[in-house]
Amino acid sequence: MTNHRGFGVWTVRLLLGALFLFGSEIILWTNPLEHSALDWFLRIVGYLLIATLTLDIAERYRIRDGYDAMVLLAGTAILHALLINPQISWQNFPDSLLTRIIGADALMQLIVWAVFLAWMRGDIRKYALYQAVTGLWVGIYWGFWMRWTPELRGTFPDIPLSQMAMIVGVAFAGIIIFYYAVTSRFAKDIRSSDLMLTPLEWGIALVVMIGLFLAQVAFGYVSVGIFFVTILLLALCWLILWLRRDAEEDTMLSLFLPLKIQAPWWILLMIATFAGAVYLTYNAPLITDLAYINQLWLMEVGTFAVGILWLPLVASVIATRAIDIYMREGWTL
Repeated sequence: MTNHRGFGVWTVRLLLGALFLFGSEIILWTNPLEHSALDWFLRIVGYLLIATLTLDIAERYRIRDGYDAMVLLAGTAILHALLINPQISWQNFPDSLLTRIIGADALMQLIVWAVFLAWMRGDIRKYALYQAVTGLWVGIYWGFWMRWTPELRGTFPDIPLSQMAMIVGVAFAGIIIFYYAVTSRFAKDIRSSDLMLTPLEWGIALVVMIGLFLAQVAFGYVSVGIFFVTILLLALCWLILWLRRDAEEDTMLSLFLPLKIQAPWWILLMIATFAGAVYLTYNAPLITDLAYINQLWLMEVGTFAVGILWLPLVASVIATRAIDIYMREGWTL
């Protein structure tokens, strides 16, 4: 691989890592205003590591549809909970495993993955339209979440809408500038196979992973129980991906690379739908005439349902497809 192509690969990894950071730290709001310089350093390294591993595994294990991606991103959410945000993700285990890790975190990473793929294939209009709908949905969620969580749950301090807009605007503008100024310039010839790590790079990634893990242990955020639960869940996700691997079918990444730049107005449309939804939901009054049912409660129930159904749904769909294939090939039960 030439130096130019190698740099292009890293611009793709950096772009996905920045989107993962934006989704997990700002949209899910881990109180980023209180992070120290060391916290931010560990997070930046962690998100780049997770993005790098996600792209490698997506190609190496032949991820080819949304259900495969759901398994992969459940795994990345579990790894994220161990290496980057264990103090929040495992705070009320086992409830947080469903509500936060395989609920909110995995769902946000799936959304970010979809936006990333839409940016890789900017020449397909339907992806840009899906992206705008995604911006609307995330805006509704974020408006309710940021308005009522401080008052009703006390998870983080109240944030004025103007400050929220500035933080999101600056962070996302930086990602967009990087996409158009760097990734689009250097990654236009990158193929999906280029995103797989070499054995040496895997060794470096493993060292970084161990370093992040030991840092969280030193901070007192990771216990033996959390470590073993993480290993068990990661092994389950890996087994599903390994059983699904098919060398004869095109991978999802091969359909979205090489990069075709997305026109700026489609990203502006996504931003507009997001901003409009945030403004309306943030200023909407709290529902108070239905006992404990309100907007925030509905969001929490939704993330819990996602956590409950995520892996069983994927497993049932994959099993049904496998049975159908065997039946078509003449197998009998």
